[in-house]
Amino acid sequence: MNHIQPSTHLIIALLITILLIVVLWFYKKKLLASRKWLFINSILFLCIYFIVVGAALYQDISLQLALQKFDLNRDGFFNGNEITPQQSGAMQKYVSDTGRTFSVISGLLFAGTITIMISLGRVIINIFKSK
Repeated sequence: MNHIQPSTHLIIALLITILLIVVLWFYKKKLLASRKWLFINSILFLCIYFIVVGAALYQDISLQLALQKFDLNRDGFFNGNEITPQQSGAMQKYVSDTGRTFSVISGLLFAGTITIMISLGRVIINIFKSK
């Protein structure tokens, strides 16, 4: 491995998330004046999603770096004395981690669930405060 290649789908998901956060921040005054709950929930959702996908990207890069340490002649292939039990373990960790691959989808589910739970908690607290 001559260089690190982060997963394209993770990069695209992070860029779209950042773009949406910037757009929401640009319309912050308008949304806070009319739909405060929509702004807060959207920012919360996007931040949680960013953390999940960002962690997957970090894991992807760190596993590639760990695997790159075993490529002694820097040709991008493992041959001969480069194949060791440690290299096989690092390769197995890199190729069999489906969590990084599906983090784009599971991040949506996780962020949505957390956002709904926090929103419902806030509504319940407001109901009890008003009584």
